[in-house]
Amino acid sequence: MRPIPIKMRNKIAADPFMKVCIYESDDAPNHNCEGNIEFEHAWLYAGKQINEPWAIVPCCTSHNRGEGLDKNYNRYRALKRAVETIGLKDLQRRMPKKNWQQEWNYLRKKYLINNKKTNGK
Repeated sequence: MRPIPIKMRNKIAADPFMKVCIYESDDAPNHNCEGNIEFEHAWLYAGKQINEPWAIVPCCTSHNRGEGLDKNYNRYRALKRAVETIGLKDLQRRMPKKNWQQEWNYLRKKYLINNKKTNGK
């Protein structure tokens, strides 16, 4: 496990997004949150946790290391933040060994598109 540098930890701790478990979202697969908020590294690159704000998501204890964990949903929410903040092209340029567009297409289809169909939206 790679520790979050203090400067980054302070920055993300001040971000309102980081104060609520991502499973409280309407598109989340499981809303049964339990425990304190923990910062979860959703992605690895070259065998190491990506230590960037977009790649770290807030999860309650149950969704971070309990029975509620859905690692792909955590990755979806992190990658969604990357798309919104830095863009897939920049991400691909900086980390070219992973096909970020393919990851995004898969996760978006799994959690956004399929969820809208099942919720009647």
